[in-house]
Amino acid sequence: MIDINDAEAALNYLKTTDSEAARAKAYAAALDDSKKTCLAMVYNGIEEKLSGVDKLKKAEGSDDYWEHLQKLKEANIEWEVLRNKRKSAELQIEMWRSVNSNQRKGNI
Repeated sequence: MIDINDAEAALNYLKTTDSEAARAKAYAAALDDSKKTCLAMVYNGIEEKLSGVDKLKKAEGSDDYWEHLQKLKEANIEWEVLRNKRKSAELQIEMWRSVNSNQRKGNI
């Protein structure tokens, strides 16, 4: 059964991870927003005489673009893990509230 200590620990976790969660979300969003810019920079750096389609394919296959996508993937993983942990803490608090309410009403 969930007790007050569990609920307090969950609330403390939420309070102490606010900034971390905001930074993780902002970083993932910034990397996502800059995907096209990164691709364009690689595209414009290709000096070979190629068609636009071929330049785009070459840019999409470049190491720089691949590294950007890997950073985006890692940032999204970090954000989702943190978001899930925070959601679990929220659910733990909600469960404590429900149990506490039922105890006061004499249902438990």
